[in-house]
Amino acid sequence: MSSSPIVYQVSDLTDEMRRLMETSYPDIWIEDELSSLSTPASGHLYCSLKDERSQLRCAMFKGRASGSRYRPKVGDLVRVRAKISVYTARGDLQCIVQHIEEAGEGLLQRRYEELKQKLDREGLFSQALKKAIPGFAKHIGVVTSPSGAAVRDIITTLNRRCPGIPVTIYPAVVQGETAAPSIISALRDAVGHQQCDVLLISRGGGSLEDLWCFNHEAVAREIARCPIPIVSGVGHEVDVTIADLVSDLRAPTPTAAAEMLSPDTDQLIAGLNSIQFRLSNGITQRLQRLAQNVDMTARQLVHPKQQLSQKSEKLLLTQQRLYRSIVTDLSRRFEKNKEQRTRLILQTPYKRIHDDGKRTLSLGQRLLRVQSQRLKSAQQNISALSGQLNAVSPLATLDRGYSIARDKNSDIVRSTDQTKPKDRLKVEVSNGILDCEVLQVEPN
Repeated sequence: MSSSPIVYQVSDLTDEMRRLMETSYPDIWIEDELSSLSTPASGHLYCSLKDERSQLRCAMFKGRASGSRYRPKVGDLVRVRAKISVYTARGDLQCIVQHIEEAGEGLLQRRYEELKQKLDREGLFSQALKKAIPGFAKHIGVVTSPSGAAVRDIITTLNRRCPGIPVTIYPAVVQGETAAPSIISALRDAVGHQQCDVLLISRGGGSLEDLWCFNHEAVAREIARCPIPIVSGVGHEVDVTIADLVSDLRAPTPTAAAEMLSPDTDQLIAGLNSIQFRLSNGITQRLQRLAQNVDMTARQLVHPKQQLSQKSEKLLLTQQRLYRSIVTDLSRRFEKNKEQRTRLILQTPYKRIHDDGKRTLSLGQRLLRVQSQRLKSAQQNISALSGQLNAVSPLATLDRGYSIARDKNSDIVRSTDQTKPKDRLKVEVSNGILDCEVLQVEPN
């Protein structure tokens, strides 16, 4: 007899599938096109990833979705970090997304912008750091691929414009994972040789991914610290790399960079001819002016005896002016000294002490008079206030024959209702207090 088959319930099977998937794929990266996208009010994000043959449902829950800076849209090439699970309610395979970002050129563009902002904040793009490019290069170093089209264009341009300039090629890989270290090594070789007064770093055009080595941070920093001026000619005119921004001068293409570093021989010859012509004319005109000056000087020559006589008269006049100046200055100084002496006498300490003593004596007398007047006025005010106080004093009332009766609580007795026979009262008269007992109360 055959054994009985194992029979699963649907929920048990989907739970087992979910356990197996989550155990087998707990943390993976997936890169593909975003085909559908839904963001309900719950804050979760639901989407699908697809390629030519398959499609996978994805869910990114609210906590992860709200913390993501990237806002995906349908059609984007994305890369997600996720775990694979099974939605047991329907038995569907699904991807639980933990992180989502752009992939392909979108990712590279974002990394490019982030690095650009970082280096800009550090000041690597500052014009103050740019080194001057020599007007006439004595030796040009070219950092590029020795087999690329860019190096051929550069050499052709340099030979056409100014074939006398020495050129050294420093070979470098300009595409792929090894490109950045290769470019850095070539730059260091050029610096170590100490024969170039300018470097040209270049390659032909390509996609953002092809040119990515020129957006590498290490390459940018190596260019910034290079002591030799660097001209960057990378890609086409629309391609602007980090290397372009850090370099001392950017050219739109490798050919344009070669033209910037090499003067046109025909123009140089024409310029030299023009300079020679202007120099010859200038020398002729200068000689003519000098000859005219010699003639004028010869006509202006004076006999030495006459010169001595003129200088003697001039010296005599100068002596007279000097004598008058000295007398005038001495007179002015004497008057000034006399004036200062008079002012000093007026400001002598003895006079000031005498004047201050007189002023102090006068102020003391005025103070005594004021004190006397104020004391007399205060005494008068006290007398007036004493009379007013005595007029309303209870003691004055007692002196006129009245008395004040107080009960045992020292309250003033104002009515017969406040006491009764045998109560003890204290009666205050003008010269003392009487201790009394009430014998009888007789109301009016």
